Amino acid sequence: MWQRKQTIYLALVTILMVVASVCAISVVLQILGGVVAGLGGANIFQYKTRKRQMLFCTFGILLLLAWVALFCYDHFYIGGGAVRYPLYALLPVVSIILFWMAKKGIKHDDDLVRSADRLR
Repeated sequence: MWQRKQTIYLALVTILMVVASVCAISVVLQILGGVVAGLGGANIFQYKTRKRQMLFCTFGILLLLAWVALFCYDHFYIGGGAVRYPLYALLPVVSIILFWMAKKGIKHDDDLVRSADRLR
């Protein structure tokens, strides 16, 4: 299970989103960050069903985009529009990239298995 590079990406997503949800000021951002962290952690153990893993990655990317949109709303409209961003605001952006890289690796594994099945 840990020999696949996408598992490392998903573990990093889980760690980064736990940190982001702990550091977030808004309760909604904390809950959404916890859901994404749980989704990334649960996705690690779905290694037998690659289609479900790709679906979870897509859903995680959508949730992270919602997290970024809610952060921008909180930061600009409620928080007064300060120019400085906290460091934890970058963690979901990095997590989006890691989810995308994990999905790309899962797709590569799926294509590899399908091509091996055609040869039999």
